[in-house]
Amino acid sequence: MTAAPPRGRPTFSSGGSEQPPPSSRAAKIIQTLKESVRVPEPRFLAPEIYGSAAIRNIARALPPVERAYANIRFSILRPKLLSVMDLLLPDEGKILDIGCGFGLFAAYFGQTQPNRHITGIDPDARRIKMAERVADKLGLVNHSFLAKDARDMGLGGPFDAAYVLDVMHHIPADAQEPLLARLRELLTPHGTLLIKDITTEPHLGLKFTEWMDRLMVGWDEPLAYRHHRDWGAMLVRLGFKVRMVRVPDVLPYPHVVIAATKL
Repeated sequence: MTAAPPRGRPTFSSGGSEQPPPSSRAAKIIQTLKESVRVPEPRFLAPEIYGSAAIRNIARALPPVERAYANIRFSILRPKLLSVMDLLLPDEGKILDIGCGFGLFAAYFGQTQPNRHITGIDPDARRIKMAERVADKLGLVNHSFLAKDARDMGLGGPFDAAYVLDVMHHIPADAQEPLLARLRELLTPHGTLLIKDITTEPHLGLKFTEWMDRLMVGWDEPLAYRHHRDWGAMLVRLGFKVRMVRVPDVLPYPHVVIAATKL
């Protein structure tokens, strides 16, 4: 004979197994629903402050010669400029770095926002190997680098954003628009193309920039600077919505930052 359960303590069974009372099950369901729709707490960082530390991390990951080059590049693109561009780029997703070189800016933007998956491309295989080394030393597991030309196929798009930092004026003038058209093809709808380059005014600032470029690349490489209005008109013609800002500096570089959104 089976003993009767004690009075005042109801049991709930199905198929011989005990189950929690309905009120307990309802509470668990409600808690599960709350967790499924819980919005993650926002992360408030300050890349403009963190920027100097990120730059030091990158320099320490490089051999002496490349470290000297990196210090020169970061003396031109300072934390102030980098912070402007950091805010214009998405904080996560797939991002293409055109002409990545040693991976300096991929390493910077990867440190400020670790959820970015940055693909750097550069035709120089030696620089690509160095970029991989820097990313590995900094623990940037979301980064990858390819020894390719930006106009090549098979870059693994589409990308949420792409950036071209002080590269466009090293592209021959007749190849600049085709390159930008190719980058537009690689972007997702409403993707961002971020360009940092040199505008042509004031004239003394342009001449200073040209002189510094010649020290870096020699006298044989063609340089094709454009006024920022010319860049804007070209991008609109290609199907972008364009915003731009001039960024003053203590050095006389005529910096311009252009954020173009794919329409």
